Amino acid sequence: MTCPKLTLEDNSIMLNVKVAVIGLGPAGLTAIKALREEGFEVTGFERRDRVGGVWSYSDNLNYTSVVPSTVANVSKFVRLSKYPPYMTGEQVAEYFQLYATHFKLKQHVRFKTTVRRVLRDQLDQGWNIHITGPDGDEVLHFGKVVFATGSDTVPVWPSMARREEFKGPEQFAGKRVLVVGLGNTACEVSLDLTGHASKVYHSYRHGRMMVPRYFDNGLPTDCTVPWPGLRFKDLLDYKLRWLASPLADRSARRKMIRDAARQDEGLGLSERTRRKRAEEKIRRDWRLLPCASMAHVQPVVQDHFIPALYLGQITPVRGFKAFAGADRVLLDDGSAVEVDAVIFCTGYSLDFSILPELEMDGACGLPLLTSGDTQASIRSPREPHLPRLHHMIFPPRWASSVAFLSWMLVVGTAWSVSELASMAVAQVWAASTARERALSLPPKVHRRPALLPSEVEMNAEVDKYHAWWRREKRKESSLLTGFVRSHTFYRFLHEMAGTGMYDHLDHPLTLRGWWLKWKDKQLYTWLSKGPANSHAWRVFETNPKGIPGCGRRTWPRARQALEDAVGLPSLVAL
Repeated sequence: MTCPKLTLEDNSIMLNVKVAVIGLGPAGLTAIKALREEGFEVTGFERRDRVGGVWSYSDNLNYTSVVPSTVANVSKFVRLSKYPPYMTGEQVAEYFQLYATHFKLKQHVRFKTTVRRVLRDQLDQGWNIHITGPDGDEVLHFGKVVFATGSDTVPVWPSMARREEFKGPEQFAGKRVLVVGLGNTACEVSLDLTGHASKVYHSYRHGRMMVPRYFDNGLPTDCTVPWPGLRFKDLLDYKLRWLASPLADRSARRKMIRDAARQDEGLGLSERTRRKRAEEKIRRDWRLLPCASMAHVQPVVQDHFIPALYLGQITPVRGFKAFAGADRVLLDDGSAVEVDAVIFCTGYSLDFSILPELEMDGACGLPLLTSGDTQASIRSPREPHLPRLHHMIFPPRWASSVAFLSWMLVVGTAWSVSELASMAVAQVWAASTARERALSLPPKVHRRPALLPSEVEMNAEVDKYHAWWRREKRKESSLLTGFVRSHTFYRFLHEMAGTGMYDHLDHPLTLRGWWLKWKDKQLYTWLSKGPANSHAWRVFETNPKGIPGCGRRTWPRARQALEDAVGLPSLVAL
């Protein structure tokens, strides 16, 4: 008996496959869009009353929110000229609202609904979603689940001895404020406070690389390296990390000192003298250098923090140690400062307890646990629990029905990577669904189905990543969980999504770009010389027959958008 062959209309086989998407930030929005394009029946769950995730500001203290005035640290993300290259939190939230409206996504979302637990249904191998919404508690059944809850779920608090003695403020205006941490958020908070607080202290233990948002020529910093250059950098980081990382760090340090030296322009000093003065301040007075390598910790993208240090608007102090009374804070060098308020910008960790059966650890001599087990397990911060996720997304045991879009710490535009990952998930599940239903492919297809390797092979890849991460963690204690290995990670996503990017253009050491250059020199020029952006992910036709799981849809305007991006490097496709 022969199996029926897939045709263009066969994505109808996905219509009775119910998928839950938890969280409606950028990852959740793109997941709903990509899965619906493949024909899946999708329902989104969002505990807020609107889409956007942390970018949709809320005064509800139970929610993590970006302050509306916060400026994003990445550009090249939207293709709407009304927005600047680096958008404020309010503009990002507005864009996500427009995105959801444009693609008619809101009608598939249950707002003001919190997902409490996701448990395996042992009868049919589906998933029971335990929710609390406006109508009370419910248990809903789905065949597949996408977790897009974001990485900013559980605040990482330092030890706060004698916290009960500290009185805390009612408002920040006219107050003495201590900001703890040295990430993008901490720097933005301190800068926002300079116009309101009477004194702003900034506390941190370790230095941090700082890069500007714009180069001297006015172009956004993250728009200057084209696709082949990025792929070559990924290759060097993967194969020759001992060489590539120090070179990149050295270049960034020099740029950081050069930019800081501009604050002394007009004093009649030579360039050499100004750079020497700047380096002394950066290293001795402000302790921004030495710092962790960019191979382990993302740099802070900031233009105004160092100038504020120069002007004395922000006073750097040592790391927070403990509260020392009603208005005193003890620092880790033994000194103390008198303050009225302390703002901790010490980051977040991802909480996997929503899926208590998720497998954790099981490599590097550590026992195999579940997410539920880890809630009662105490582990050193240097040896945290790690989820078993194939390429940061798929749990090997349930890869055909569970995907995480929140455990990907990428160097680049996380929003765009979320879209790429969503396309990959949609193609993988479309291909696996077709295989489960014994549907055969037509004789000629452009691409093989996006089928994952065996569970054994996926577990081996997870073990390899855990070993690499824990080895790097011992080198740099600031390394965060979920930090991706770009070379293998992006190749996997593009292969599963079926973008055709690596088939047509790779790093300069390969010859893959020559065919594209001969066939379509204009497109080759845009991709190899212009800013890397996500327009290209939908420009190549890799699945003309629309076979489920054999490649994402193209975007008819992708080519025009690529041409526009050459002239407007800060813009990227919807």
